[in-house]
Amino acid sequence: MRLISSSRWTFLLSSTLSIIPSVVLLLFIEAMTLKKIPSFAAAAAFELSSSKFASRCSSLNSMDKYVGSALASGGGSPTFLKTSSSRSGITDIATNAIEKAVITLAQTLNVNNWVDEPLEYGSAKVVGHRGVLYDEPENSVEGFLASARIGCDAVELDVFLLKCNTLIVFHGDGSDQSPGWLDDYCNVHGNILDYTFEEVQNLKLNPNCLQFAAPGEKIVASYIPTLEEVLLSLQDKKMAIKIELKGPDTAVPTLEMVERLDMVDRVHFSSFNHDNIKTIRDLHPERNDNGAHVYKTGALFSEPPINFIDIARSVDASEVHLKYDTCSKERVEEIHAAGMGSMAWFRGPKGMHEDTTEKYFDVGNEDESMYQTVLQSGVQALCVNKPEVLLKLLGRNQGNNEGICV
Repeated sequence: MRLISSSRWTFLLSSTLSIIPSVVLLLFIEAMTLKKIPSFAAAAAFELSSSKFASRCSSLNSMDKYVGSALASGGGSPTFLKTSSSRSGITDIATNAIEKAVITLAQTLNVNNWVDEPLEYGSAKVVGHRGVLYDEPENSVEGFLASARIGCDAVELDVFLLKCNTLIVFHGDGSDQSPGWLDDYCNVHGNILDYTFEEVQNLKLNPNCLQFAAPGEKIVASYIPTLEEVLLSLQDKKMAIKIELKGPDTAVPTLEMVERLDMVDRVHFSSFNHDNIKTIRDLHPERNDNGAHVYKTGALFSEPPINFIDIARSVDASEVHLKYDTCSKERVEEIHAAGMGSMAWFRGPKGMHEDTTEKYFDVGNEDESMYQTVLQSGVQALCVNKPEVLLKLLGRNQGNNEGICV
């Protein structure tokens, strides 16, 4: 049977929706039962056939995301259902397709699929993930200064301690348990921990690395800065600075540098390795008159276990930072009930692209719909790759954050 492209399906669906939307559902349900296309297509058709969804698809491109995703893994050209008997049980099939085949970000977080009116989240904090990495190279001085210019409340950065005892700001390839690899980032084999700062200065960032979203010419011209250079560049800005203790043995030297530069009130210390958080807290358990920690820490989780609150409490963390698609309403409520702050962190550009093309079809890649979905969880801060999009959603005037620290 001849295959029809996703663009063609989009055209057919958009035409059909305005006349007989139920036919779209019937057509795709038959295709599903005949295994011509994946079961997600049936659910996509169900959504497309509803007037509520259709009203939100103001352009063919919006529909094309849903239809294209459905057909991408093996599309087919189904035929119409021809007998009434073959239509029996169609509602049950559609319901099962939606409940079992489609996973939406809203369902994952246990929040509403659609919000008819813009919600008020003006108090939510906007954190630039490694800066403004679609405009400037990640973890660069330029990216952090750009975050200040557009009005971010904070920036997030990653720190490693080199073998020469120099602290640098860098992310690299690898997992949270084994970070800092250079293969894709710099087109060389090895780990940043094997280098001295003099050697790091000779490394060139790879403009073709899929983790990089900034223009290639800016990547080529960029370099790996020291933590001291970054902190000094931000001393007169109002933003908070969330330092992820990425590499081993970073807690104490990072703390000492922050204290030496008199920036304790500006800096938060976070880590997936919760022993780092414990180190900071053991050295500085003091609190302000309002009960808040003087030295602020964040316990990072990728896939939070059932007892994640107990883990965060055991190291006396100030905040809990959850991956955006684990930041459910229930978990956020648990965090706040335990007296800790909350933040949702988003994956890098490569990971977010994968999530929104292979996993979640109800939102775009860090568009307003994605941010609004996560904000419905009640989380207090979002660490995002596109802070300008979030600032616009929140109705914040860009550029009001640059100036002298107060």
